Amino acid sequence: MTSAISFTKLIRTERKQLMWLTVLQAVAFALSVPLFVLMNMAVALEDQKTAWVDADAKVMLEVLSASMGLDRYPDVLLALIFGVIAALGAFCYVHSREKLDFYHSLPLRRNRFFLVRSMAVVETYAGTYALALVCGLLIGGLYHAFSVTVLIETAVTFVRNLLFFCCSYAGTLVAVMLTGKLLTTLCALAVFFGYLPLLLIVVIGYFVDSFLTTCVNTEWLWMSNQFQTLKFTSPWAFCMTWGNGREAGAVGVTGRWPSITGICQLVAITALLFCLALVLYRYRKSETAGSALAFVRLEGIIKILIAVPVALVGAILIHSMIPSVLWELAAILVSGTLVCFLMEFIYRWDIHQILMHKWHIAVSVGMALVIFFGFRYDVLGYNTFLPAQDEVASMAVRSLFTAWSYPVQEKANRNDEQLALDYLENANVDLLYPLAENGVENQRSKQKNPEDYLDDTVWVDVKYTLKNGNEIYRSYEVAYDIYSQCMEELLKDTEYRRRMYPILTWDADEIVGISGNFPQGDIPELYSYADIQVVPGEATVWGAQSISEPETEWIPDQLAAAGLEEAETMTQEDSFSAEEPAARTVGADLSLHIEVPVKDLAAMLEAYQKDLSMLSFSEIDEANCVLHFQNRGQAGSSWNSEQYPISGDFKNTIRLLAKLVEEQNQK
Repeated sequence: MTSAISFTKLIRTERKQLMWLTVLQAVAFALSVPLFVLMNMAVALEDQKTAWVDADAKVMLEVLSASMGLDRYPDVLLALIFGVIAALGAFCYVHSREKLDFYHSLPLRRNRFFLVRSMAVVETYAGTYALALVCGLLIGGLYHAFSVTVLIETAVTFVRNLLFFCCSYAGTLVAVMLTGKLLTTLCALAVFFGYLPLLLIVVIGYFVDSFLTTCVNTEWLWMSNQFQTLKFTSPWAFCMTWGNGREAGAVGVTGRWPSITGICQLVAITALLFCLALVLYRYRKSETAGSALAFVRLEGIIKILIAVPVALVGAILIHSMIPSVLWELAAILVSGTLVCFLMEFIYRWDIHQILMHKWHIAVSVGMALVIFFGFRYDVLGYNTFLPAQDEVASMAVRSLFTAWSYPVQEKANRNDEQLALDYLENANVDLLYPLAENGVENQRSKQKNPEDYLDDTVWVDVKYTLKNGNEIYRSYEVAYDIYSQCMEELLKDTEYRRRMYPILTWDADEIVGISGNFPQGDIPELYSYADIQVVPGEATVWGAQSISEPETEWIPDQLAAAGLEEAETMTQEDSFSAEEPAARTVGADLSLHIEVPVKDLAAMLEAYQKDLSMLSFSEIDEANCVLHFQNRGQAGSSWNSEQYPISGDFKNTIRLLAKLVEEQNQK
């Protein structure tokens, strides 16, 4: 057995052989840490001298905190890059039979030699990086910038980045041990890094979005989970996305502290990869050096796993340009076959042997055909799924064009559409179920004739809550008359109407602003009430605030045409007063812009609530203009802007708006 002293000597010997790596890391870290700190300190000191003030130790400490520590992502990137370089450089001998025979002839077991070389690599990185951090702290001390907190956080940064290096190093070792030459090692690293993300993009980003058309908000499905999904696709992705979830702890002086959960995950993944690399190294045969793969049985599996996604991407591109079954079939056959040929050539490096394993081509093309056309024709019936009516306990419906938000409670794995459906859920299944039936029927019709367009339809989100507790969300294209009739019945319930239109529950003290833009052709009633003469090709603008337009001179003729008594020249720099709104004419399309003064906000809200509580759904839904209501956020911390419909049917609201404009015109 090798003693502890001889083990240390072996590590020292290996460090000497890795001197090239030490020099490379030393240069990189010297530029990244001490030189960077020195430059920032010098600039900060010069700025303070320019300002004719003495150097402030607090300011210099802030500069030091921003120059090194937990939020220094360039150091993370260097750790990952050097992990790859170190693994390739330290174990490149496994790709040469002569070197492999030499190292394996040494009186040292494989696993012990593996550990010795790995320890030497880690010590090389740790030594150079620690020296760079110490130099950075010393430079900060020369500028009278020092803090125990910065020192502690720098030590934590060192440990975290060392783990990143080890994770990248172990992941690269797995790729090295699976392959027999450098070219395939680099290809394996590329596949290792990008295969699963590409697969997720293809499946979620295209197949679900294009073929599972009834899925509710697929964009959110991808965007909201991308970090949590991508982080486990490769060790490098895990390190780069690390800190976006539960790995992030409290915010310190130099950045966000890592959490105990994150550190444990990082250690576990690193140990798992390292053990896997060690096992592969022990069972790797020496004669595989120079071959494409060290384990021949993996050739077919890897080829199929790569050929299938590439064939699917080929079919996706053709489908986006020419949605023809024949062209899609041809794309899968050609792309899948070519990938199999290319990989067979890489394996053998002999073009005459690309047809050696024809069954690989058959399996790859067959799997791609099943997956693509299975999604294309919805073989599993996702889009046409409809639970039996007696299995449904409650339902909810919401148009995709609903512009306002609901006071919903946050729930895990829920997007805004799903939360809104949860809020609107009711037990009137008999009324809502025929709407869902129509949506499923339209979906079946579109699957039979994809090029046919349905007339007079609307897209709605639907939620089913089954009696067994399962919740199902779907999006359907339904006939507008069925949807309108359903909503007419639902709005007869006063409580549901208040839930459907949250503005009905607002108090006057919540409102901080109301405004709207009304083209003359959309609401002629407003113009007839106001009795305003509008210059053709121009617009009457009335409001409580100045409008942000290029400076324009207002001539008396325009003012007179707008119905104003005063006709004096003014510029647009004369802002609208919140106390005294003004009507002015601008060169624009024929339109009336109204901003309700503060003193009339309560009356306007009351008038709108009265109209909204009495009108039918069709009168509300067919409104062609909107009013912008601004209300205070939670605890008055922010403002929320909501758009609600308005038309000539909103008699009380239109009458009040016209009255306000008429009063201003009389001034």
